[in-house]
Amino acid sequence: MAKKTPSPAKLRELVMQALYQKEISGSSNTDLIKQFKQTNRGFNLEKFEDSLKEIKKGILEINSTIEKHTDVDIEQISKIELAILRQAIYELNLNKLDSPIIISEAIRLSKRFGQDASHKFINALLDKAAK
Repeated sequence: MAKKTPSPAKLRELVMQALYQKEISGSSNTDLIKQFKQTNRGFNLEKFEDSLKEIKKGILEINSTIEKHTDVDIEQISKIELAILRQAIYELNLNKLDSPIIISEAIRLSKRFGQDASHKFINALLDKAAK
């Protein structure tokens, strides 16, 4: 049976979870990819793998975009918010989707996984970054 490709929303969620896990555990991409392939056997995780590798390659640029658009020190941003922001900024940099879609997806993730007001912080930062 062919593995199905995760929906864009599911893919974002998986990438965000992997980035979060990497942030708290220090796991390597290789370990994370192996682990996510085991826990998500039904999915083709090629795009997931590509996204993680690309985010790792562009992490300095992504972090500098975050730092440029907030007064909050990057070390003070919650790990989950950081994972959501990195995922979204990576997508904004790809320019394949309209920024409102990317921003609303990031807000959806932050409402689901983040703290109470994190969606406001994420919305404001991504709004500036998208301009």
